[in-house]
Amino acid sequence: MNETPGTPAVPSPAPSPPAAPPARPHGPARRHGPDYLGMGVLLGVVAAILAIWWIFPALMRIVNYSDCIGSGRITGC
Repeated sequence: MNETPGTPAVPSPAPSPPAAPPARPHGPARRHGPDYLGMGVLLGVVAAILAIWWIFPALMRIVNYSDCIGSGRITGC
């Protein structure tokens, strides 16, 4: 059998690394506005506490009024 060897495999070149981001110009840093996330969370928690403080007694009045034995109105239910 007469076989001729093929050309040897040549590895492909490695891909080039990604380009670096453009450099920022020198000077003062960019100013951002104030961060209101912490204040918003704090106000949300305070609002939830105040809402529960206002709603809980009203719910307890409703439950106590519908609870005949607990309110002492055994015959009026």
